[in-house]
Amino acid sequence: FCVLLLNPRGSTGRGQAFSDACIKDLGGGDFQDVLEGLDAALSKWNFLDGDRVGITGISYGGYMSNWAVTQTDRFKAAVPISSISNLISQWGIGCNHLWFESDLQGKPWENWDLVWDRSPLKHIANCKTPTLLLAGDQDFITPLEQSEQFFKALRSLGVPAQLVVYKDEGHGIGYRPKNQLDSYLRTAAWFKKFLDTP
Repeated sequence: FCVLLLNPRGSTGRGQAFSDACIKDLGGGDFQDVLEGLDAALSKWNFLDGDRVGITGISYGGYMSNWAVTQTDRFKAAVPISSISNLISQWGIGCNHLWFESDLQGKPWENWDLVWDRSPLKHIANCKTPTLLLAGDQDFITPLEQSEQFFKALRSLGVPAQLVVYKDEGHGIGYRPKNQLDSYLRTAAWFKKFLDTP
């Protein structure tokens, strides 16, 4: 495997304007940055195979993984971790509603159309990508039900999907070393299974 780590707009390290560039545009310019970064890597290094690309991420990276597989078939496998699938229910159950209100500029009912449109679950019928969802049962930032909703929808569509729930884990899988190791091994096995054959 080769791993490409990107710093799309909305991230840190390039000033406040760059960090603010995804406000009211979740899954917009930041997703384009992911695709353009992938394209740049594929054009620069000929040992990379554009037909065998997976995507993974934790927290907002998990949201981006969910978003990506509902927007394009370029990714042949996905492993969203501690992810968001439904921004409307996320506001009501997550402990970090202020992030939501900052990045989406209000509460869900103040702009239902935008909030639902930027929810990966709205676009789930587009997804054909085998997806392994990893979540902690004690995650209060992106609670387990976010992964459960995405998993249930994928399974109802016949898309290969698994949901692994880690006991006593919070946001991200890293509190217990054995769980962290298991998540790494499962991720590698998932990618090997679905990316090994072009």
